[in-house]
Amino acid sequence: MPSHADFLFTYGTLMQGFSNPFAERLHTLSTFTGKGSFPGTLYKIDWYPGAVYEEENQSRIFGEVYKITVPEILFPELDEYEDVFDDEEKSLYLRKIIPVLMTDGSTINCWIYLYNQDTTDLEIIESGDFRQVNL
Repeated sequence: MPSHADFLFTYGTLMQGFSNPFAERLHTLSTFTGKGSFPGTLYKIDWYPGAVYEEENQSRIFGEVYKITVPEILFPELDEYEDVFDDEEKSLYLRKIIPVLMTDGSTINCWIYLYNQDTTDLEIIESGDFRQVNL
């Protein structure tokens, strides 16, 4: 996996149309680049989703890509929002870099917050699109 990316892929409450201080902060400190998807399974955790990247999965998770302008400011704030801790086992999410297929057919390496807890009893969002569940 790459160790650097200038983009962030969002698939839940950080997307446009969701009203929370962290989404507003993201939209202030980044530039919307477009929509994209990646292979995996999307789960409904509570009022928010969790994505698991599965490279060979035929199902896709849909969301938005942002070019991050000040990662040194934004990522510590988003890591706090996403409950990313130094101890990965306790982290609700992990921030990883994966390839995202954009709607124009290009691929961009993006940071993404992937769900890091047991998914055994969670509801799967079959469409892969959290907006269809929540808006």
